[in-house]
Amino acid sequence: MIIDHTWFVLPNEIQENMSWMRVFGRFAFPLFCLTIAANVARRPLRYPGGWTYLCGILLFAILSQWPYSRYFNNGHLNILFVLALGLVIAQAVHHRTPRLFAGGILVLVTAIAYRPVLSYGLAGVLLPAALISALRAGKLEIKVASWSLCALLAAIANVGGSILLLPNLPAIDCAVIAAAALAPVLGLTLLQIQVRPLRPVGNWLYPVYPIHLLLLSSMSIASSSALASA
Repeated sequence: MIIDHTWFVLPNEIQENMSWMRVFGRFAFPLFCLTIAANVARRPLRYPGGWTYLCGILLFAILSQWPYSRYFNNGHLNILFVLALGLVIAQAVHHRTPRLFAGGILVLVTAIAYRPVLSYGLAGVLLPAALISALRAGKLEIKVASWSLCALLAAIANVGGSILLLPNLPAIDCAVIAAAALAPVLGLTLLQIQVRPLRPVGNWLYPVYPIHLLLLSSMSIASSSALASA
């Protein structure tokens, strides 16, 4: 994610030679969604800190919006809002209680209403729930179908309707779509292999999102000021 965002700070003549940074960055969002899906799937319905998980994401979504808008200025809500909405729907899909179903439907309606301002759109909101289904898939044919759906949603979340123009897109755009589609499949494969247990990242990573946006936006402003005065 940071590699992807750093690309926007680079001078135009360097950006053309560093397109791999954009491709590499397309792995981030699907893997964030997979982390949410794995956390939901591994924990019981009423585990301690369940609300803390959602509230933590929402808190830093709110704290990150100003740095995000300052850096990108695209009129969108930052990625953490999408992850929070996706978490609620994933909980409903996995635990299937009436209360969670009602919450999931409410969140889905909200996501549909506000999809123009959501980073990664409605497909991004639905991706954690699709990954829950992929994690639970048993039979081979169901697993192939669910994994393919995850790849498709990840690609649509990253590039939107332009995926329909795939044959006519430049090579770099095709690489971006391929990376986005590959990310959930790669992550699911690693979870299936389970080479070694992974240590939890911890809550310390939450502040990294707004902090890195503030640093990059400051660099961008400083670079623009230097060019203007040159």
